[in-house]
This record gives sequence, structure tokens and C-alpha cells, in this order.
Amino acid sequence: MKTLKSFILFFIISFNISGQILLSEYVEGSSYNKYIEIYNYSNQSVNLYPDYVLASCTNGCIDGNNFYINEFPEGSVLAPGDVYVVAATQADQTILDQADFTFQYCCGNGDDSYALMLSCCTGDVFDSENALDIIGGEDTWEEGVGWDVAGVEEATKNHTLIRKSSVVTGNDGNWSMSAGTNVDNSEWIVLEQDDFSNLGFHNYDNSGGTNVFGCTCMEADNYNSEANIDDGSCVVYGECSDPVALNYSGELCDLIQLSFEDEDCEYEVEFFSGCYWCDLANNYFDFNYEITASNMTLAITDFSNLINGDIVGVFYITDDAYIACGGSAVFDGQQMAIAAWGNDPSTAFIDGFESGDSFIFLVFRDGIVYETSTVLNTSTPFTSTYGDNNFGQVTEFAITNEFIENCELPLGVGEDCDEFFDISENESSKKEVIIVYDFLGRNASCLNQSGIYLVQYNDGSVEKKYFSNH
Repeated sequence: MKTLKSFILFFIISFNISGQILLSEYVEGSSYNKYIEIYNYSNQSVNLYPDYVLASCTNGCIDGNNFYINEFPEGSVLAPGDVYVVAATQADQTILDQADFTFQYCCGNGDDSYALMLSCCTGDVFDSENALDIIGGEDTWEEGVGWDVAGVEEATKNHTLIRKSSVVTGNDGNWSMSAGTNVDNSEWIVLEQDDFSNLGFHNYDNSGGTNVFGCTCMEADNYNSEANIDDGSCVVYGECSDPVALNYSGELCDLIQLSFEDEDCEYEVEFFSGCYWCDLANNYFDFNYEITASNMTLAITDFSNLINGDIVGVFYITDDAYIACGGSAVFDGQQMAIAAWGNDPSTAFIDGFESGDSFIFLVFRDGIVYETSTVLNTSTPFTSTYGDNNFGQVTEFAITNEFIENCELPLGVGEDCDEFFDISENESSKKEVIIVYDFLGRNASCLNQSGIYLVQYNDGSVEKKYFSNH
């Protein structure tokens, strides 16, 4: 009989990007007099850290390379109607007095593209499609040549650019639209070099339209039918955002705008059995594992229920519905990481995790195996299921019940794990093999799986042999 195990994980995911921001001023002045200004035009404070980054593509945006992600300092918050100034560290003191954040290579030489992006969604290369607001386009980059703005040639070099007060939102990465071709259709006002007269504030009259901030997701519990600009306040209760769950709610509106609260994600009931007492059992397991060519890293950040010396293992289910260890580590009092090893497709049997597999965590303590209750982080860049080279984070880890064994003993092995046969381990190598069979008495002459087998020789003797398929 096989043991029924039900794994239901409860996730509380909060991914709320509050407020709305845009690039309000860009200055490419003489010497190191360079800065970029960010304006919060919403009615809510914006957490620049950790929600946003100022991404740049410098010295050539060929194929999106030379991509740099400039994170805001921890605790950076932008109040409604206020500006945040990012400047070069060697800028004039007039600029530094207004600067909230400085770094050495801010803010380019006029031929470098800068963009506001969500920290979760920058991508691997610089791509304007990931931008909330952008200055300069990677697809029109020319070395040493600035971009034209409002009909002014190379206006991003040796000029000051001021966002018009009528501009309602960022340009969503559409630089050519934002730059325009003349003073009327451009979102920017071009001033002379070293004009810092607008530093530290931004005029925003919203004359480009009437904004009502609120939740625009119709499926959210706090949907505001009068809102025309989403402020990131949308909340849904009792839903599930994990795609591998049985009750996955689907991608409600734009997931970036949503906060999932009180999630109740239910996962597939899996049948498996295991035995760690008798090493001759068909479903025997221990905390040893096979090292293969691929793995993913699982970081356990909650170790409050572990004690020094605990062996923590991560297990997968074989084709026979037995559990097998795919990685383990000994707890030494600190945060720990386990390599979960992937299946080797070149072998005839499963010897590791396959893509999409869930994780079963067990703990070996004082000779006893215990089950666990775990919560895994599903927010980018983490995943809750196996994938080669992925990263997993266990944010909650609790030891629950003692593992209930259900040992499947093969033919010839008693309840005390002793063999019935008079087996000789070291008979003469001159004997001839008559038949090979497993402990269920099945003919196993054509071996296709590693394991312990019984070999009968022409002199009537029987030997126990371990055959490896690797």
C-alpha cells in the first residue's frame, strides 16, 4: 500500500507598486554637471527602493548590451508632488545641494539612454519595452551623437531638457513619440546648457487630461470604476497567483498592479511511499543523492525550527511512486542552501528532478525522519518548482510529523530485514550465471535499472549483487 501525502502550500504575496512617477528633467551640462530628476505626480508616496531602478545603456546600445542597473539607496521614498534628483558625484555644489542620490558615472554624455524600470522587470538586456519612462532610444543610438528633441539637433548633448507640465505620465519606452519633431508635438522643452533654473521642483498642471487615481482592475476587490490611472492599490483576496496550483486564478489584469492577500493555493495530491529502516526494501531511501549535470539552488532563510546537526533533504518522486533524495545538507546554525540535482536524461531511469517538479522536504534528526510544512517564494527571480539553474527560496520551514514508513519488502526478505537465502558474497569467479532476478522473483537478465539483484550460478549457489546502470 502506498502512503497518501497532500501538500497544500499557503502563499501570501504582496507585490504592490504604489504611486506613479516620470522623468521630469534631464541635464547634460558642462564638465560633470549632469543630473536626472524624477517627479511623483500621484497622490501616494512611491518606494523607489526596492520597487524601481534607473537603468542605463551607455557607450553603445548595440543589441541591448552595456546594460547597467542603478538601484536607489535603501529607504528611498518619493512623496507626492516632490522630486528626486540623481546626479554625478563631481557635479557643481549647486546641484549636489539638491541631489538625493549620486554616482560617479551619472548621467551619460548625451548619447546614453536612461530609463525608469520596475526592479522586477528589467530583463537581461536593455530593452525600451521594459521602460516606464525613457530618454534616448537604443534602436536609434549612434556613437557620440545625441538625440534630436523638439526639432533641436542633438538636444540630449549639452542641453537641459524640461518635461512639459501638461505631460500626464511616462512615455512607456516610446522615446521617438516623447522627443517629437517640433516644439508642439514634443513632451520636452529644450534649454541651453547649464540652465539649472528648474532644479528641485517640477511644474505639473495635468492640463493634458483629467486624472482619477485608483484601482482599475475590474476583478479586484477594491475596483474603482471612476479611476482612469491605476495607482497600484488593487487587492484581491482568496485567490491564487501560482500557475502550478490547482486553483490558479489566472493573470487577473496586470499582475504588477495587484496585491494578492490571504492566498489559499492548493496543489495536486501526490501518492508516494518510502522506507528508511530497511535498506533491502524496494522503496528504501536515505539522504544521499546523485550528482548530475544540472541543478538549482534552494535557499532556506527560515531556520528557526532547525537544530545543529539536522540533515535537511529535498526529495522527488520516481516513476514507481517512491521518494528519492535529490539533494541534502547539514544544518550548522546559519542560513543554508541545498543544490537540488536534475534528472540525467541519458540514463534509463529517473535520478533527479525534472522540470516543473515540486519539492518534498524531509528532516533527519536523531535517527528519525520528519515531514515538514514549507512556503516558497514565488516572486521573481524565485520559483517554487524545479528548473535547471533556477533559484528557490524557502521563507517558512516548520517540522511537523514523524514520517510514516510503508516498507515494501521483496521476496526473500523478512520483516526483520533479514534475507532467507544462504547467500555467498565471494564465490569463485569461474562460476557461470544461469539467471538474474529481483527480489520479487522476476527475471531481470536484461538490466535496465540500478539496484540489488540475486544471481544464480550453475553450481546452485546464489549471490546478492548490486548493478549500476550508469
